[in-house]
Amino acid sequence: MILNLITLSTVKLQIGVSSTEYDAGLTAIIPIVSNDVRRILNYNYDKSVVSLFESGQTTIDFGVSGNAYYEPFYHTMSLPFPLGQVVYHPNIPEDTYLSAYNNDNGVYTLSQAATGNGDYVFPSVQISQWPAIAKMCWYKLSAQTTTDAEKRNVQSISYGPVSKTFADSEINQRWNYPQTLINELGTPYAHTG
Repeated sequence: MILNLITLSTVKLQIGVSSTEYDAGLTAIIPIVSNDVRRILNYNYDKSVVSLFESGQTTIDFGVSGNAYYEPFYHTMSLPFPLGQVVYHPNIPEDTYLSAYNNDNGVYTLSQAATGNGDYVFPSVQISQWPAIAKMCWYKLSAQTTTDAEKRNVQSISYGPVSKTFADSEINQRWNYPQTLINELGTPYAHTG
């Protein structure tokens, strides 16, 4: 399991920042926002899934358990994971996601080659959630870098030449993020049992 749900480079890419001016602040904010996302979505992303992948390869097979192969998932009606599912393992580069699925053999393609062998992954967020998470990081950083204590209550954010000021009614009072960003994350997971 990994704390950060997104890397600094992906945050910067998503919000369109190329300079290193904000690197230290964003690096400090990413674990805080990652923790907030877990709480907002009511999911810790702490469940590992049995899989098989090899160093230098971009394929990953979820139809294995230890050394014994089981009936591949492709015989079910739906994929075990949607394309765009981010997966983590110490031997897979960060921000790697499932980029393709082969119906013939039930094997997924990783967006980056594995750096070592492995037999499990931790599924994380979807790449479709990266823009919201990146904006949440920038929003938090903007609120913390305001020097005037009175202005810290001003709910605004700038992305390059675009600036947006949020009305109090647009800020989720429980999580202290704009409601539009929380909506972009998706629906919290319902836990049963």
